[in-house]
Amino acid sequence: MEKQQELIMNVGEEEVEGGQPSSWNCDQTEGPKREREPEIEGEDCIGSVGKAKEGTTPSSQTPWPTIPKVPHLLRETKDFKKFFQPRLISIGPYHHGKPHLHPLEKIKPLCAKEFLAACQQRMEDVYKNIKSNIGTVRKCYDKNATIKYDDETLARMTLLDGCFILQFILCKGYIEVLREHEIRVVELDLFLLENQLPFGVLQLIFETANILSIKDKIKEFVISRITRLDEGPQVSKIQLEEPAHLLDLLRSALLGREKKQEAYAHRMRTKSSSNKESSSQVNWQSFRHISELKAAGIYFKPSGTWFLRDISFKSHFFYAYLKLPLLFIDHSTKPRFLNLVAYEMCLDAPHDYAVTSFLCFLDSLIDHADDVKELRNKKILYNCLGSDTEVARIFNQIADGLVDLDVYKDVKDDIQKHYDKMVNTWIAEALHNHFSSPWTIMTFIAAVCVLLLTGVQTYYTIPGN
Repeated sequence: MEKQQELIMNVGEEEVEGGQPSSWNCDQTEGPKREREPEIEGEDCIGSVGKAKEGTTPSSQTPWPTIPKVPHLLRETKDFKKFFQPRLISIGPYHHGKPHLHPLEKIKPLCAKEFLAACQQRMEDVYKNIKSNIGTVRKCYDKNATIKYDDETLARMTLLDGCFILQFILCKGYIEVLREHEIRVVELDLFLLENQLPFGVLQLIFETANILSIKDKIKEFVISRITRLDEGPQVSKIQLEEPAHLLDLLRSALLGREKKQEAYAHRMRTKSSSNKESSSQVNWQSFRHISELKAAGIYFKPSGTWFLRDISFKSHFFYAYLKLPLLFIDHSTKPRFLNLVAYEMCLDAPHDYAVTSFLCFLDSLIDHADDVKELRNKKILYNCLGSDTEVARIFNQIADGLVDLDVYKDVKDDIQKHYDKMVNTWIAEALHNHFSSPWTIMTFIAAVCVLLLTGVQTYYTIPGN
């Protein structure tokens, strides 16, 4: 037993020296040139189509959802390594063994030992539990990334990674050997798409742990990455679906419960047919940013939650209110949103594209620093970066090249209808120009009183009155 435990504890140092697997190269299309393949005819053609279909279908037969890699569409971006690859800690096989991640590999055995001791679990028992499910774990990753690891090595890697995640969450990041700046970077690394561990693995580790409400602690850890204020519903009252991994849990926490799930699903299913029917009647969005909406009498209010789906628009006679969720912008905003967008592009991800559509919608509202300032003044956006210009640039860069699938089409249509009424713009401009401050309102009231008194005086000067 002691020998087996020693092998498990030393896995962090065993596999780093061997170099990188071929799948670590960002561009997987490179390699030796292949000769031209012969043409396929007859039954071979049918067989090849069947194999191709199997290779492009989501692995619904796997008990746990897969951990996809970042789509090639985003791998071609200039800052791919900066926003999609871990800088301090590797989780799973995709980036395991990279030289710059070697230092923190050494602390994983220590974290595993401390976590299992606190849970009153034996490392050998947890290892056997993971080893018995290693076939399922292997199917969760790209075959090219796991083929170089045998079952024992992959099981040890999975055990140490899972224990590190759970120990990091329970300690709220404050592990003795990590300094403050390293904790912040590790927090970012844990929410990268290619740096995930199946949530089923975490359950295998903590299902027999002697720790109360460990699921709530994981949920609390994820939600604390979204908001820094004591606003919104209590963590214990938030109902989230069983996640695929931490990034999926972050996405669920950001979106909240879907109020119109059937409508969204129906819209996605009928999108192709509706595009054909409406190609001659395109509903053009003429507004460009918040300043234009404000000029049309559309004002902004916080919805009171951080749920991205919590968007509503209510139009009155000559004014309207657009309610938006609370947004907390810091150094982690851009990488997390980019990884969520990458996740929604993958086959096994939820097909509602809710985060992507929200970013496109927000991009249509934010064009420059004045738009950010308006949201900040309305207590909708909390800017922890300091510069409104930088916040505007972040959202413009995130949404650059994204395809808006119109999840929030109903809200956009209502805004456009209100915006198209010129009388709303005229009244809003008059109110803004003449009633924007208490002094102008008092001046207007004084002028009305003078006119009334003058009229009364004139009336009584007429003979017979």
